Amino acid sequence: MNNSTKSSNAGSMGETPSYPSAGYAWYVVVVLYLTYTLSFVDRAIILYLVDPIRADFQINDFQFSLIQGLAFTVFYSIMGIPLGRLADSRSRRGQLAAGIALWCSMTVLCGKASNFWELFFARMGVGIGEACLVPCAYSLIADYFPREKRALPLNVFSGGIMLGSGVANFCGGLVTQFALSGGTREIFLLGHVTPWQLSFVLVGLPGILFVLAMKTIQEPTRKEKSGEADVKATFRYLCRHWATYASIIGGTTFGAMTNGAILGWIVPWFSRRYAWSNAQIGPYLGITIFIFGTAGLSLAGVLANRYISAGKKAVYIKLMMAAEALVLIPITLAHAVDNPYWVLGCVGGVIFFGGFSASLGPASLQTITPNEMRGQVTAFCFLILNLVAGTIGPSAVGWLTTYFFGDDKMVRSSAVIVGFAASVLGLITLALGLRAYERTAEENNPTQ
Repeated sequence: MNNSTKSSNAGSMGETPSYPSAGYAWYVVVVLYLTYTLSFVDRAIILYLVDPIRADFQINDFQFSLIQGLAFTVFYSIMGIPLGRLADSRSRRGQLAAGIALWCSMTVLCGKASNFWELFFARMGVGIGEACLVPCAYSLIADYFPREKRALPLNVFSGGIMLGSGVANFCGGLVTQFALSGGTREIFLLGHVTPWQLSFVLVGLPGILFVLAMKTIQEPTRKEKSGEADVKATFRYLCRHWATYASIIGGTTFGAMTNGAILGWIVPWFSRRYAWSNAQIGPYLGITIFIFGTAGLSLAGVLANRYISAGKKAVYIKLMMAAEALVLIPITLAHAVDNPYWVLGCVGGVIFFGGFSASLGPASLQTITPNEMRGQVTAFCFLILNLVAGTIGPSAVGWLTTYFFGDDKMVRSSAVIVGFAASVLGLITLALGLRAYERTAEENNPTQ
């Protein structure tokens, strides 16, 4: 009998198995955290290649945004649903190993794209591979930690996207600067690659190590189950609590759109407006993202644990509302000041408050959702999040820059407009669902 069957049977028989040791549980969190970091590096390296790709393929900002956002996001989002269903019933460790192997291979193949459509389809492949990561990882972590200790490890895992963004920017700027400084190179099995293509190859190859790391993770016993994984039961549960899930998923989505609008175009913002090179932008932006992002995620987890332990109600959604309101300040200031270092500080503020929604939204879903539905619900959340924030957000910035302003240097104004509007919508969405969330949380766990 395999691990997943044992886990399923244990949950259905109503057993109360002990949790793994804290040391090993945190080891798993660290491995998943680093894996999340790798995934973001592989998906975000393209941000440093806007101009050379545009030049090679003869495309504009809007067309590039389709490769950057739409190509990756559509399959990343859609495939998350069936893979989330598998995460609720099959080995999550096995899915993760297969997903890592796929997305890293497709990242390397991005380095062989010779036209718009080849790169578009390779980015789709990256999205399919990465689609399994979040549902499997959140489900695993929820089974490694008891409910009252779950917020911090979930937030630490979410911090992988901040480290990934930091590494992608810090190393990405240097990697692309190195790659772009030379001419065409000969790569074993890949043949001749141009400088920008080499960047994809360099960040895709380390995935081999992470596939091997998955072998060190054990499949834990599934806990807090009320039945077997069932798509119809999950659909009925979501419909019964539609206002709650619409609020949490909507608030998380608009928070991600704010971050995506700013960070998705920060490289061309600085290169076009301040004439910064990739080697300048990368380290500064990488350090900013890592420090402010990690601080925001960590503080969100600490505050959530503290208030939940103190018996406060609806902690997750209230902290998210506060962050959505406060983030409007640095977004506005990012446009009001026109000094690159002050702008970096404002971007840090956006990232800091953005960390609350990025971590607390998915964490709240693990609290109000039965175990056998978590993978599917998490995948559904990220389906909506990525379809909206990953496509509409970047494309809206590109559309405003290209067709409304008609000036590449106005990407700053486009990013701020989209980010500000998304934050306001996020705050409204969370406020409208507060009472519904309180009822659902009370039904599932009175302390949340």
